[in-house]
Formats: sequence, C-alpha cells, structure tokens
Amino acid sequence: MSAAYPIDEPRPGRDVPDLLRGKRIETTRLPAPPEYLVGGFQFLSWHKDDAPLYQQMLDDPDLWTYMHEDYPAPMTLELAQDLIALSGQASHHKVRAVYWQDQLVGQARLQWATGATPPASGEISYWLARKHWGKGLAAPMVGVFAHRCFTKFPGLQQIEARIHRDNSASLRLVEKLGFLRAPQAPETPDWGRFILRRGTGLDWSALAFPRL
Repeated sequence: MSAAYPIDEPRPGRDVPDLLRGKRIETTRLPAPPEYLVGGFQFLSWHKDDAPLYQQMLDDPDLWTYMHEDYPAPMTLELAQDLIALSGQASHHKVRAVYWQDQLVGQARLQWATGATPPASGEISYWLARKHWGKGLAAPMVGVFAHRCFTKFPGLQQIEARIHRDNSASLRLVEKLGFLRAPQAPETPDWGRFILRRGTGLDWSALAFPRL
C-alpha cells in the first residue's frame, strides 16, 4: 500500500490491476461508474505476501456472521496462506483483494454458475474488514466490481446475490444498487435471492462518497 505504481502496469508479483479506466466498456449497457470510483478502487489477485494481513482481517467471528461458510476458527497464518493459494487456482470463480485509495479493505468474489462456459450467470459475495465498516465502502465496491465483471465478460447476463434475511446492511446494499428480488429457494428459506441483470440497476447517484 505504501508503493505507488502506474495504473496500467503490474505491481511486482501481481497481475495487472483490474481498473476500468482505459478499458472498452461498450459491451455493457450499464452506466459507467463515476471517475472517482474508477480511480479509487483497485481489484488485485491475492498475493502470498498478503497472508498476515489477510489472517488479521478474517480472524473476526463477527465478520463471518452472515457469510455462507462457517468461521474457520482458529484462523491461523497457515490457513490464510492456503486460502490465498486456493483463491488463485480455481477457474470457477474470480476472487479479488479490494483496495480503496491504495489501502486494502476487503474482498470481492464472483463464482460462476455450475457448467456455465462462458459464464452466463454468477454469484457475487464480498467482505470488508471491521475497521472499514460504516464508511460507505461496501455499496460502491460491490457496484464497481459488478460493473467490471459485466464489462470483462460479455457473456455474463446476470449476477446473483444470496443474503441472509437478518443481514440488514447487505439487504440495503442490493436494493440501493438495483438488484431485484428473485423467487425464494425453498431449501434455504433464511437466504433471499437478488438478481442484477445486464442493462439494469447500478444507480451511482444513490451512493455516498466512500471514506477510510
């Protein structure tokens, strides 16, 4: 986070930052994010050197309250290293460490629907480290990541979010971004389904300016 690199060049040991600036976006009809969001967010592959901070950020049981997975206590450094390695090995999802103004704040992930090649549908998930809660980061982070995914994958037609009925913050987030409620899955009655389709949603004017 302390070193600065040109936005179109890779950081040492990382892939090229996934920024929208300079990329062609005519494949999606979604309105482009404001320039301050495009320039402020970066989405990079996790790196093995991130493991200590990754462990620190995820070693928080409250963070896991509404995640789809159980809290893997204890969150050891070895487990953090294993999870980072797995995030870059599988082809069924796109996992990115999220930076806002060069500070690592959390993660965004899009998992492809089973058997979709090229992907026509994916499920989005995210988390923010506790120190960044309540700062207006979550909605623009998810919105920019969703827009990026639509832009980079022309075959992607919809993005789904599954949210626990008690997770009021994420319920407000998807409503603000323009996700529409989908039919409830009977096997998971506590989890609502919300869909963002290509060409709909993402009202950037409804988002507050994020802060650190």
